[in-house]
Amino acid sequence: MLKRISGNTFYLPGPVNIGVYDHGDGSCTVIDTGIDKDSGRKIQKALEQENLALDRIINTHAHADHFGGNAFLVRRLKAEVWAPSLEAAIILYPELEPLYLYSARPLPELQTKFLQATPSPVDRIIEAGSRTEEGLEFIPLPGHSLGQIGVATPDGVLFTGDAFFARETLEKYFLPYFIDIPRAKETMSSLLAGQYKYYLPSHGLLTDDPQETLSANLKRLQAIDEFILSSLKGEPKTREALLAELISACDLLLNPAQYHLYNSTLGAHLSGLAEENKLEFIFAEGKMFWQLK
Repeated sequence: MLKRISGNTFYLPGPVNIGVYDHGDGSCTVIDTGIDKDSGRKIQKALEQENLALDRIINTHAHADHFGGNAFLVRRLKAEVWAPSLEAAIILYPELEPLYLYSARPLPELQTKFLQATPSPVDRIIEAGSRTEEGLEFIPLPGHSLGQIGVATPDGVLFTGDAFFARETLEKYFLPYFIDIPRAKETMSSLLAGQYKYYLPSHGLLTDDPQETLSANLKRLQAIDEFILSSLKGEPKTREALLAELISACDLLLNPAQYHLYNSTLGAHLSGLAEENKLEFIFAEGKMFWQLK
């Protein structure tokens, strides 16, 4: 069942919160579609209960749990799909997600619905900063993915995608997934300005004051940076050695998907610290080592 946030802005709570904006003429926009066709069915049922016809889907970014319901809704309801350009490539070719995580033809264990959704058409490329005729605005929120956007409605609601995570998620996983740490920090800092009435992250609770959660996310990113810098005070280390230390110190869950998500996130921290002129890499003994600069 849809829950009203404000005015014509609603959401369908779940493992991935689904945004819905009522255009006022019997049609609507859906923001993200969950992980698979079952998510699509739930969205269809919720819209039918409100007598809303689905006009378009907006995907904030191209991770499988955000566009896995697209194909079902496109087939059943003939909806258009809109997405940012970088994200559109993966929506069209979902095998790219496990491919970039593994850096080669991925293991079968990475080719699951959690990392490789059903492909979906993309009908329109979204330009960050643009608006729809109904007044939906596309806000650039890079960091978790390169082209991630948020969607702001005329009711003062911002659907933030995975720009930040609930405190419970931080406690469960310790190492939140981001692909560009400096941009993630910039995105969170911009959200701290607090210009919207309500904020809804894809994984977390609706709030009218995200300051505490955003601060917790920023502190976590800083804590991981400090862990890396502290570990490298003694001697240069490889990325794999640093990852093993993090996994052991934080008692992180290990399976093929989580390992490669951790490895990607660590890589983002390393490149971010290099960008900040705090780290550099060297080659020795046939290995790539990271060291303090």
